[in-house]
Amino acid sequence: MSKKNQLPDAKTIYFWNLLGNLAASGVSVLYLLIVTRLTATSVADQFSLVWSIGTLWVVIGLFQVRNYHGTDVRQKHSFRAYFQARILTILAMIVTLLPYLKIIGGNRYPSSVILMAFLMILYRAWDAVSDLFQGLFQQRERMDIAGKTMFYRYSTSAVVLFLSLFVSKSLITSLLALTIWNGLFILLYEFRFVHHFESINWRGVFDLRKIYESLDILKECFPLFLNGFILLYVLNEPKLIIERGLSEEVLQTGMQRDFNILFMPVFFMSLIILMVRPLITQLAFLYVDKEYDKLDSIIKKLLLYIIGGGLLVVCLAYLLGVQVLGLVFGLDLASYQLPFTILILAGVLYAVAIIFENILTIMRKQHLLIAIYVAMLVVTLLITKMFVYSWGMLGASLAFLVVMIVYVFGISIIYFRERIKERR
Repeated sequence: MSKKNQLPDAKTIYFWNLLGNLAASGVSVLYLLIVTRLTATSVADQFSLVWSIGTLWVVIGLFQVRNYHGTDVRQKHSFRAYFQARILTILAMIVTLLPYLKIIGGNRYPSSVILMAFLMILYRAWDAVSDLFQGLFQQRERMDIAGKTMFYRYSTSAVVLFLSLFVSKSLITSLLALTIWNGLFILLYEFRFVHHFESINWRGVFDLRKIYESLDILKECFPLFLNGFILLYVLNEPKLIIERGLSEEVLQTGMQRDFNILFMPVFFMSLIILMVRPLITQLAFLYVDKEYDKLDSIIKKLLLYIIGGGLLVVCLAYLLGVQVLGLVFGLDLASYQLPFTILILAGVLYAVAIIFENILTIMRKQHLLIAIYVAMLVVTLLITKMFVYSWGMLGASLAFLVVMIVYVFGISIIYFRERIKERR
């Protein structure tokens, strides 16, 4: 192994992975903070909406291939095939945006919102390109590289958004600057590390005669994609209902902004699992080598840390959460103490469920999850609008908690059933 490909020590890997994922988790909070501070309430509501759409639609670009790629430790598929698969999913992501906006918005969205949504999708498309490279780094046990590139990119992106919005006073111009900056960063900086592990044959990447392997990858990951898309739809359903309520003038202006502020720490809780991605790769090796006792021991410790730490965060959220958020964003959020605590508790359940999902992906049992996600979708469609229109922010929080209870209960049953089968 060449010197540049030698594995760094475990502390270095975990440090950069932690730092990178903290940046990835916090960037949405920074973006919303910047827009809230520098624009009017109505503009912040629009940004919250297009950010939600981008978060949902990037799932098409990602196609949930990352966990499959990162745990392909025996390199069943070539990097060229993963590259081709990502090109196809990004094209699908861009092409389907306008029909989606037409379906969910009808004729309610002005041209400025549609343009902002398109720029947001282009920005998230670069996230999908970066995710492909990070899957390679994870597969080759170099999560330190993935962490460094994430930290530098997201940190500088927040600065770019702030400066462009401060100077131009235009959110559209700022989103355009953000998109250009991310493209330049990924192509000129992050892509250099790919050559440490793979030699890219561009003719092969764009050769449609070799596309069958990439289609096999997408076929394998389709259950993960379907699950991920439904899950993100479930996460975004309260925001879509709030947007509809605002347009119908049954909800108060600013509620979209306030819900996104309260929801940001919840999303941060769910991204805790990203910080242990080096451990997920280790679990994949243990599973393929049939070292089940070590596998079970690590999983038990991981769940214990997530649940214990999560309950502590719930207590802190109840005591100090809305006060801290109100201070940071310059808003009075005191009336949201209970809804915020409920959202944090739901975020802890989400983090636990994501751990089970990663383990089931390692076991290549991801197809079993479809029933759980369909159940979650049905529940959220049945209760969210009724809860939000009846109880406002508290209703949105309760609806999300109910869906997360369904999620963690169903996925844990599937996990333990499959592990019992293997033990037998």
